[in-house]
Amino acid sequence: MVVAAGMSALGREQTGEAVLTVKVVDVRNHKGDLIFGVFKTGDGFPKEKSKSVNWQVKAAGDAVVFTAKLPPGRYGASVLHDENRNGQMDKDALGIPVEGYGVTNNPKPAMRAATFEEALFTLPKEGKEMTISIQYFR
Repeated sequence: MVVAAGMSALGREQTGEAVLTVKVVDVRNHKGDLIFGVFKTGDGFPKEKSKSVNWQVKAAGDAVVFTAKLPPGRYGASVLHDENRNGQMDKDALGIPVEGYGVTNNPKPAMRAATFEEALFTLPKEGKEMTISIQYFR
């Protein structure tokens, strides 16, 4: 059909959805929840549910898998191991995280949080499988 053949890639992106599958590994225990968020921009990344395009919470386990249906495009995703189930990253008196977290692409900045730019990935129309490794600072 001529109309379908002439449809732009942009048109397919606006109407189709791709499946993002993220496996979470290196969780140190089964306490609490894993909070997964996907963001289209750096605004609110990685912790503001209201600014995410997908937000899920699952009980912590050895290898939890999250799936999200999203339009193809560029995103950044994060996972927080919320061990005490209070819905936020807990820090000690010096500001060092006491709960683990990870982001897509698994950057390992030592003295700061990972940025949205470091977590950016492209979700193609065929979908994508990724792994996020949880890191702990104490």
